[in-house]
Amino acid sequence: MAFYLAKFNEDAVQNLGYTGFRNAFNNIGAKLNYSPNSVKNRRDDFDPLFGHRAGWHQVELGRSNLEIVDSFDHLSEEALRAIVLDLLDGGSSSEIVLPNTNRQSSTYTTRGVTGRRAEAFFMEWFAKHFPNENLIDTRDLGCGYDFRIENSNRVYEVKGLSGNDGGVLFTDKEWKVAAELQDNYYLVLIKGCFSESPIVETYPNPHFQFSPRKQVTAVINVNWGISSTDLNNTRTN
Repeated sequence: MAFYLAKFNEDAVQNLGYTGFRNAFNNIGAKLNYSPNSVKNRRDDFDPLFGHRAGWHQVELGRSNLEIVDSFDHLSEEALRAIVLDLLDGGSSSEIVLPNTNRQSSTYTTRGVTGRRAEAFFMEWFAKHFPNENLIDTRDLGCGYDFRIENSNRVYEVKGLSGNDGGVLFTDKEWKVAAELQDNYYLVLIKGCFSESPIVETYPNPHFQFSPRKQVTAVINVNWGISSTDLNNTRTN
């Protein structure tokens, strides 16, 4: 619920039928037997991911919150709202099972956590340090990397860490493309994404440099089912 409030902000409050955040905190707290201030603090945990508020940007997300982000960040507002409403009603119509990711002690940071902040900083940093090169945004094209250079074979995959220590995750597509492009594929690691002076580290040919461990995880998906009864009742000739 806190993740939904942080991600969709005022739209979330309105779509849940509350008059404002204070009203949301009070009502959600009452239904969950949780103090309104604690509901607010849990929302603030996720705030740094989305930029509506600063939130607890000084604190690294814990394991349980990382699992929330990994499991639910891909869902639409409508799907996530349906889950939240069901939980507020006592969860009577569905069961939510979080995948067991078996996280280790190191913090693995995904795009859903600090990636957007890292990518925004990288674009500013690149423009400052390479003013004569044109950076092409490919993040929404499914290429297996985030940016490429115009009239060049060089590409960049950007990963972010909120602190100065931790590992990163590559999708299977990203790792495959890294193997294909070799020295033209660069991993850019932005450390301290929420600090005043993030650190930029670049690693050419990460597929050659590193030996990652494979991780297989389940992903929560929401499907919308229309029953045969509904179809028959509304059938037109």
